[in-house]
Amino acid sequence: MTTTTTSTTKLLCPECQHENEPERVYCHDCGARLDRSKVRVKKEPIQDTHKRVKRMFDPTRAKIIALGKSLVRVMFGAGLVALLLDMVLPPDVPPPTKKETFVSALRFDLESMGTKHQPPQIEVTEEQANGFIASNVKSKHESLDKPMLEFKRALVAFHERRCDFTTERSFMGYWSIYMTCLYQPELKDGRLSGKVIGSRIGRLPIHPKLAQYMGPLFGDAVGALDRDLKLVSKLRSLELHEKRAVLMAP
Repeated sequence: MTTTTTSTTKLLCPECQHENEPERVYCHDCGARLDRSKVRVKKEPIQDTHKRVKRMFDPTRAKIIALGKSLVRVMFGAGLVALLLDMVLPPDVPPPTKKETFVSALRFDLESMGTKHQPPQIEVTEEQANGFIASNVKSKHESLDKPMLEFKRALVAFHERRCDFTTERSFMGYWSIYMTCLYQPELKDGRLSGKVIGSRIGRLPIHPKLAQYMGPLFGDAVGALDRDLKLVSKLRSLELHEKRAVLMAP
């Protein structure tokens, strides 16, 4: 039987680690030149050589590989689109409040609780808190604007031992972008602190470790409430429950 000299060792690409057929000089995957010095050579029937070479240049195989690469690109593109949609879609937040809470009334209660210990406790609903925030930042919108991001509103959502603080800003006046920071507040020894336990951009959740660095995005809006947060820090305790907060005098 007629034989031909051919190599049987797979050639490993030094650049991408792709295994190549022994006949190749350049990598089939990345095009890098292959090191053929370690190729072992043996005699094999020429029919086997023809079959192996035919498989190398089989158009069906090439089409399958091309189709696989196309599917990977489509899946990557679809994932990217889904990611962007999660970022721009609004989260589940209440509509803008139509009933603003008088800042002076709630602020008077907080001052009285801190100095006169009266009333012994007050309960603030989520709706009241958002009305208070709307009244408080009404005259500060311009100072809360960012480049290409016009400040629209800030709001809170109360959950068990957690407060979600959300800012809504309009991108160039076309659509709203919502950024939410999840805080776990603690009132101890006259100091009010908040541990960041998560964040969201639109509906896209952000890992807690990354959320730690998103403070500057909310710092200005939280700073607009600094005077009232200082009054809360003088109280004995702050309890958060679903859609309500309970504040107790010292």
